[in-house]
Amino acid sequence: MLSLLAAITFFVAELVLYSRTFAVMPPGLSLGGVPVGGLTEQQALEQLVTAYRTPLELRYRDSVILLDPDTVGFQVNTGLMLPEANQYRTSTGFWNGFWDYLWMRPGQVRDVPLRASYSPERLRVFLQEVAARYDDPGIPPRADVGTLGFVPGEPGHTLDAEAAFNAIDPQLRSPSARVVELPVNEQTAIRPSMDTLGELLRTDVSLFQFDGIISLYLADLKTGRELVLNLSAGKEAPGPIAFSAMSTIKIPIMTGFFAQNEGELTDDEKLLLQRSIDESQNTATDLLLKTIGRGDGFDGARQVTTDMQRLGLANTYISGLLDVQGAVFTPLQTPANSRADITTTPDPYNQTTSEDMGSLLAMIYQCTRGGGALPAAFPGRFTPRECQTMIDLLTNNEVGPIFVMGGSPGGVVAHKHGWDRVPLNNVADAALVFSPGADYVLTIYVHRAETMGFEEANRMIISVARAIYNFFNPAAP
Repeated sequence: MLSLLAAITFFVAELVLYSRTFAVMPPGLSLGGVPVGGLTEQQALEQLVTAYRTPLELRYRDSVILLDPDTVGFQVNTGLMLPEANQYRTSTGFWNGFWDYLWMRPGQVRDVPLRASYSPERLRVFLQEVAARYDDPGIPPRADVGTLGFVPGEPGHTLDAEAAFNAIDPQLRSPSARVVELPVNEQTAIRPSMDTLGELLRTDVSLFQFDGIISLYLADLKTGRELVLNLSAGKEAPGPIAFSAMSTIKIPIMTGFFAQNEGELTDDEKLLLQRSIDESQNTATDLLLKTIGRGDGFDGARQVTTDMQRLGLANTYISGLLDVQGAVFTPLQTPANSRADITTTPDPYNQTTSEDMGSLLAMIYQCTRGGGALPAAFPGRFTPRECQTMIDLLTNNEVGPIFVMGGSPGGVVAHKHGWDRVPLNNVADAALVFSPGADYVLTIYVHRAETMGFEEANRMIISVARAIYNFFNPAAP
């Protein structure tokens, strides 16, 4: 009898104790990763909210920034989470739970997923404020016309805002990992930009007090970055500007020849190309046009123009032969020579722009690497080997330290230059420059209505070319 009474007393005592635990959150339960087992509903909510109200510690290099979740409107939706928690608490039933309690069976580990929201827009605004306060973008290099180079800039650092956003987002939803190392872009070596180079070139040209028109096209053949500079009496002018192509037209003619050629070059063809490019003989060039035109030089000139248009070079054409006076046909109208606001009085039968000629040289360069517009526009007509032959021909055009070659010490220059005979109103050089720092295209066309001295034009082009060479090949500090 006493044993029965003791058992009943034990049962009742345990039942009372279990009744108290049944009224609280079951062991092993957590809300959004926050343990709440054994807590009342109110205590569980307070612990949950407190965990997610803890500020995030953001580390920007050596600085610590606290992000209060309220700043970004972070809210825990307890109205969704609490019913789910209560469902876990009551799902086993009172008596089944009491039986587990008597046998001291551990509660099942369960977590109610976090239900929360915040404003991404407010977080982005916060990061903008952090960047405004802590970023140090450094000092960019400055043009130095005295050395035709650049004054080095100072290093800096900037917040990677998008990466920072992606790093903070999961930590806002974590109850414990509340520290974020903000991603920072370290700018240890700031190179001058194309805009800074353009500033240097404008200043450099102004020092020559050149009152004519100069048009320059520059392209970095690795990155594709371009600079187009058009100046008229020292002031910016819109492009493109039509110029007399002079002997630089021999680059399109050479290209047109290879577009029509089949098989290996004969010795006679090699000699014609050499005399046209290296020696700049107009007679040899006319024979190339005749070859392109299948015996008719006029047809050859028309074909070269058609080839340039096929490549998208709408401002480049030749309307006749070079060495036969009067052997011309109707000039063409182009977007560049149709302008009324600016003119270089270009040769009506032989024209181009710095952009067109530079783009063509870039195409030849890209072709040597198996890509670019030439093989795309003329399937099966251009091989890397043939394009390399064109560059070799241009490289053999060694005329002494003038123009682009004169301003590119240490570089290999593949180019074709040209100028008027008498009077000297136009000078040009179209070049591929292979330098230790970069391979690039540089085309320069210069016009002056009144006669200009050859040395005057030469010094200016050399100076401009040297500034560009220094841009790609900065001197060691």
